[in-house]
Amino acid sequence: MRGSALSAEASRWQPSQAEVFPEIKRTAAAFLETAGNWSEGGTAVDSLVRAGASAMAASTASVLQPSTAYAGELTVVYPQYGGLAPDSAAVIALVAQNLRTASGPWIRELVVDVRLTRQPGGGWTVERLAAPTSLGPPVALTDVAAAVLAEPRIILPGPARADVETGRIDTRLLEILHALSREFTVTVQVMHTGHVQTVYPTARVSNHAVGRAVDIRAIDGQPVVARPSDDRVSRLMRRAAELGATEVGGPADLNGLRPGFFSDDVHRDHVHLGITPGDLAAHLR
Repeated sequence: MRGSALSAEASRWQPSQAEVFPEIKRTAAAFLETAGNWSEGGTAVDSLVRAGASAMAASTASVLQPSTAYAGELTVVYPQYGGLAPDSAAVIALVAQNLRTASGPWIRELVVDVRLTRQPGGGWTVERLAAPTSLGPPVALTDVAAAVLAEPRIILPGPARADVETGRIDTRLLEILHALSREFTVTVQVMHTGHVQTVYPTARVSNHAVGRAVDIRAIDGQPVVARPSDDRVSRLMRRAAELGATEVGGPADLNGLRPGFFSDDVHRDHVHLGITPGDLAAHLR
């Protein structure tokens, strides 16, 4: 559907030169932009169908339209990779919405898990938006959770902030994040809400699914994808291992075949920090 409202070329979000397979991200962005911009009397689903999306794919976009909203505007903040396979992909997109409701304007952030498939001609199309998940009902906040929420050098989008506010994000992970903020300003993309729940494309449960992982898209205001060889990226990765992270993924593998550190195309655009109970911290030598 080249040139349509759902084509990669129509996306208002534009990738940097360092992005891997930018057409995948732009296709996801175009779908979200089409769904998330509707006026009074319309719906997110209708916008997609008119643009040529399948009824099945369009129906999953209802998450972008709360029942109280009669019009909306959506901007893609950043589409991060959640997984890549030869003929499928997952994009974890942080979006900002300006919604109009009967009670007044509502500004919110969402993280949306967008699933795509490769078409016979080689192009990509959105198959669906994955259903939102939850860590469960809130529990009492620990001191470190409260400290993370209050720390201005930890920039949390709305969904990640809500994850921490449940009290269900792993304390050890929050301790690492808070300690890193003494040396870096970290911009979080996603924790649990909106992340792929398995290690894509396998069925193995991700640490994100159980509140034991965080993805960082920028360090000291510099996007990881734009400056993958920046010394700040490697310093933060090494420091996270020193603080006890058992999974440290990013643009470069800092330790070859030894466990803990890793890199691939999915992690060119962010730093992943995770805690797996029973595993040793990522090897530094």
